[in-house]
Amino acid sequence: MDKQYYYALSFVNTDSKGIVADTTKVLFDNGFNLSDSSSTLLQGVFSMIFIVTNDKEYKEQEIKDMFKNVRSNMEVFKFDKKPEIKDGSHYSISVYGADKAGIVHAITKEITKNNLNIIDLQTKITGGSTKVYIMMLEVVANNEDNENIWQEALKKTAKEINTQINIKKIEFYEL
Repeated sequence: MDKQYYYALSFVNTDSKGIVADTTKVLFDNGFNLSDSSSTLLQGVFSMIFIVTNDKEYKEQEIKDMFKNVRSNMEVFKFDKKPEIKDGSHYSISVYGADKAGIVHAITKEITKNNLNIIDLQTKITGGSTKVYIMMLEVVANNEDNENIWQEALKKTAKEINTQINIKKIEFYEL
């Protein structure tokens, strides 16, 4: 099997049509395989992160030069080996409350204390005159034996910061 080289590419720019198509065309034209991706629009700023592989080794600047005609600020990170994927049980956590400083810090501090791994985190503010802060997370727990302990700790923290929290195990089914 040929050696694979792993790169993380990040793109940030004001939103405009065609950014994803233009970016993925450059990847395709240069033999990159798109292994994983995430993109989102945050208050008019569009960001994308791609994990890509190629059987050819490139310097970071060589990859940046490939995207010189794409309208984005870009960074490239090269990995010496395939990045590790954390194994364990997946949980969906949602937090709702009045918009105020410190919600993300309080919840993520408790997640860290309980040795959970955050693999996705999204926040937004909704509502009219009464703003509601929403945080959605996906975490991976390595040890189900302490599930009740970390869930109770998160519920206590949520109560202390006057937010509501919901925790649900994500079940995966094989086809």
